[in-house]
Amino acid sequence: MRVSSFHSLTIHDNEMILWNKLRTAVQKKNNVTTYCAHSIENRIPVLSFNIKNFDSGDVGTMLDVDYNIACRTGLQCAPLVHEQIGTDKIHGTVRLSIGPFNTEQHIDKAIEAIQEIADIRK
Repeated sequence: MRVSSFHSLTIHDNEMILWNKLRTAVQKKNNVTTYCAHSIENRIPVLSFNIKNFDSGDVGTMLDVDYNIACRTGLQCAPLVHEQIGTDKIHGTVRLSIGPFNTEQHIDKAIEAIQEIADIRK
C-alpha cells in the first residue's frame, strides 16, 4: 500500500503547527534561548533550546523524571554544529521533537514544564 504525499503533507503541517506554538511560547520565556528557530520555513518539527543557569542534561532529566516528557540533550551527534552556534561549551542543547501523535495538550504541558524549570533559577 502506497502512502500518498497528501497524507504526509497533512501530518507534517500538523506537526509544524504544534512546533510553531511551542517555539513561539518558549521564545517568550525569560531565561530560555532557542537555536535556529527563527521561522517556520523549510523546517522539521524539532526545537533546540537551553535554560539559563542549567546544564542541558539537567533540564532533560527534569523533563523526563518530573514531567514525563521525552527529549534529547547534549551535542546530538552534531558537535560541529554546536561549535558553530556556541553551545559546545555549555554541553549542547535540549531538543524536543514533535511527531504525528503529539497533541496540543502535549505542547501545553511542555511549555508549562519549561517555564517551571526556568523559574527555579532566575
